[in-house]
Amino acid sequence: MTKLRVFIIAALFIAPFAFLMGTGSYHLWHTGWIFTAWWPMALCITAGYGLLWHWTRRRSKTLLPETGHDKPPSYWTERDRTAWTIVESRVTALAMPTLDQLTDAKRYADEALELALEIARIYRPLTNDPFNHLTLPEILACAELVSADLSRKVNQYVVGSHLLTVGQWRNLRQYADWGQRAWNLAWLARAMLDPLRVATQFLASKAGGSILSHVQNNVLVWFHAAYLHEMGRYLIELNSGRLRVGAARYRQLLAADAMPPTAATVNLSLGVAFVGPVKAGKSSLVNTLLGEDRAGVDVVPLTADVTAYELKEGELPALRLLDTPGYGAAGPNDREVQAAFNAAKHADLVVLVVPARSAARKADVEFLAKLTMAFAAQPQLKMPPLVVALSHVDLLTPAAEWSPPYDWHTGVRPKEATIRDAVAAAQDQLGKRQIVPIATHPERIYNVREELLPAVVEQVDAARGTAMLRLFERESTTGSTRRAVDQITSVSREALQAMWQSLKVR
Repeated sequence: MTKLRVFIIAALFIAPFAFLMGTGSYHLWHTGWIFTAWWPMALCITAGYGLLWHWTRRRSKTLLPETGHDKPPSYWTERDRTAWTIVESRVTALAMPTLDQLTDAKRYADEALELALEIARIYRPLTNDPFNHLTLPEILACAELVSADLSRKVNQYVVGSHLLTVGQWRNLRQYADWGQRAWNLAWLARAMLDPLRVATQFLASKAGGSILSHVQNNVLVWFHAAYLHEMGRYLIELNSGRLRVGAARYRQLLAADAMPPTAATVNLSLGVAFVGPVKAGKSSLVNTLLGEDRAGVDVVPLTADVTAYELKEGELPALRLLDTPGYGAAGPNDREVQAAFNAAKHADLVVLVVPARSAARKADVEFLAKLTMAFAAQPQLKMPPLVVALSHVDLLTPAAEWSPPYDWHTGVRPKEATIRDAVAAAQDQLGKRQIVPIATHPERIYNVREELLPAVVEQVDAARGTAMLRLFERESTTGSTRRAVDQITSVSREALQAMWQSLKVR
């Protein structure tokens, strides 16, 4: 019965095309246009095959859509990106799967377990069990997300996937063999009537068939790559702990992160931590941003060493400016590094404020190294993007001269050249970071809103990724006690109801 149904469906699809081809050929032959029309059609088909060969042979993915999750998200940490290289290496090494392999559920399961163990060892190098360190809800959330995304792709791209069973898919090869035999018999019958034309058409069909076969192979590899990308992405999210929030909340957070930033959302979501040595001008810079009118400013202690200023300016949403204590010329101690780390992990961006007249920056280099190590010790977090504010440029030689604006990039005035040299020296010592020269003296404010704030805004995408990680971390670690109480309450309620029902029966 199944074979008959497939035959009927195929016949119904092919019949209209066969009718149109037959009537069109008859009309062209009857009107004498058959040979005139044949050459342009042949050239079109040849050009089509040529482009198909070029795009499939030399750039095999040009004709296929992206697999969806073939690029790491912006909020991933370095450890996450290291795990992603395992997924990419598996995709790069993909061999051509057969139809039997594509319908073998055990093969998918085995491959998923192998990939899960490889990725788990990035997060826990000594583990021999990919799920031993995970909770059941996390594992189920990963399975739910992978299944939902793959189901969407299959429904979108696999024609007839909702009509054919797995057994019928496996029988497609048998149907294809029967069709090929019938087609070969048709070629043989036509060759007896017109051997020259049929030989030409046969050679053309063989050339085209090899190209179409290559396209088919690319499609099969694409589906396998999509499976690996989906599985690998969610296994990384699983091992990073971000699926503790559950599949539904995970989707909500990603949807919110995918929204393009606007002038309002940038200010709403951007927290800026100001760090650096003592007397570098951190507080002066914060005051410059806050302005003289402090009526709309609330001072909120974030920790014992970090103060958060909530600024409301006009119709703009609140900004969080995190001020930290500075470190001395001898270098930062553990408390100062911890204070900077506390501010940075609550911020989306870090502004390192260093004085322009400081010739030796050993303490600044040491501070950056220790701050980087502090984040490396908590690999589930990501160090926010960093901008260097080179303060006190008004005190550079000639110190008595001050007549902004200054074009420090290309200007030729003595002050402009001195600022440019100070920026270059800071880059040599602190690395190729974005450095903005500023002045924050109340009577000599320079380049704060003109260049520093635009430099901060340029980091919005990276800052959003840092905020995303922080949100995952907060939501995955809060409310766990409450959930446990709810679970105990639910189990107790069900147990009491069962006992009550059993007593009623007696």
